[in-house]
Amino acid sequence: MKLSNYYKPDHTAISFELFPPRTERGARDLEERLPKLISLKPSFITVTYGAFGSEQNKTLEIASKIKNEHHMDVAHHLTCVSSNKDDIDNLLVQIKENNIDNIVALRGDKPEASNAFEAPANGFSHANELVSHISKSGNFGVAVAGYPEKHIEAQDFETDLFYLKRKVESGADVIITQLYYDNDHFYEFLARCRSIGINIPIIPGLMPILNLDQIKRITSICGATIPKDLLAKLEAVKDDPNKLHEIGIEHTTRQALDLIRHGVQGIHFYVLNRYFHIAEIMEQIKPALQN
Repeated sequence: MKLSNYYKPDHTAISFELFPPRTERGARDLEERLPKLISLKPSFITVTYGAFGSEQNKTLEIASKIKNEHHMDVAHHLTCVSSNKDDIDNLLVQIKENNIDNIVALRGDKPEASNAFEAPANGFSHANELVSHISKSGNFGVAVAGYPEKHIEAQDFETDLFYLKRKVESGADVIITQLYYDNDHFYEFLARCRSIGINIPIIPGLMPILNLDQIKRITSICGATIPKDLLAKLEAVKDDPNKLHEIGIEHTTRQALDLIRHGVQGIHFYVLNRYFHIAEIMEQIKPALQN
């Protein structure tokens, strides 16, 4: 089933995002945690896509396991990085052969040492080109990324939203946002999108803070911000993992409950291949989801 079908009025669909582990231990951990994560009953799971080598194969392997062994809908991430049109076409065939109906289509990150993204030969430079190609290549549901605090490379919000609308017009049917930590950013982003005629589901993406150094690195890369009061609380307990986890989980839970009260159609959790924190959050938001 296409992801857009999960987003209905008066209902908040929950989804999780996983990534292909880079180590054998990480693979074993995910193998153990996957049934537990699925037991939390998200509507679907997405699996991120590495730019090079074996991680690409792992994405398909994990996504196929979720769909064909655990019988849960899944979306396979796909980027413009290091793949020409033939590579993408071959992968789309494999994705469809594994009964996967949904793609999260992204441009992908530019190399850290580069000032600009460089498209591979006979590849794509922008996500809207990839979306258009996927839309012509098969009956896939297509989700794309949105940026409540603006894409870090965009010169202003208007430019960023112009490119987002191009992705929608190219065939995207769901927008999943980058992580953020102040819901006002999402509500303002949603209003901006609606004002220019973007009317497909726009789903907030939440990442619980479990490691302060990690989240500082992630937000610096993607251009998201951490509210000053939250950052001060985290800094005060940065040497106490238990208290840091408690604050991180509490903040994400409050975000989720506020979003549900505001009638969002879905929430996408970046779960970082872990279980305990998302299980706690799901337990706390369950009553609100059932109302």
